[in-house]
Amino acid sequence: MTDARAKLAAMLAGALVLTACTPPSAASELQGQALPVDQVAGYWALSEAGGDARCQLSLANLIIDGVRPVLAERCTIPAIAAAKSWRATTSGFELLGGDGAVVMTFRRTGVDAFEEASGRYRLSRAPIS
Repeated sequence: MTDARAKLAAMLAGALVLTACTPPSAASELQGQALPVDQVAGYWALSEAGGDARCQLSLANLIIDGVRPVLAERCTIPAIAAAKSWRATTSGFELLGGDGAVVMTFRRTGVDAFEEASGRYRLSRAPIS
């Protein structure tokens, strides 16, 4: 019986360690304070306010190596091209660099629309061809 209790204690300790080591991006989403991931994940067209599309962003709906990857295509905007992952927030989402630092923040403006915090860039759902 002591072996069984020791194994159970070890499993519980392991679960606690794994929970404590959850990356901040996933931890904030798990707390239920952020927008649902499925409302943010997907394929997006980025345009400058009043301008044409300048980038396409793919925001993954899965966690790989503790982060949700982002892929910027045909993008000449350095901050967006530097983004490696993203995380949902209470009002939108953040693009993160390879070091986990926030490179750009977006807030939700509609069902399929987001705007960068300064208002310079807008995102809209892009059709997948």
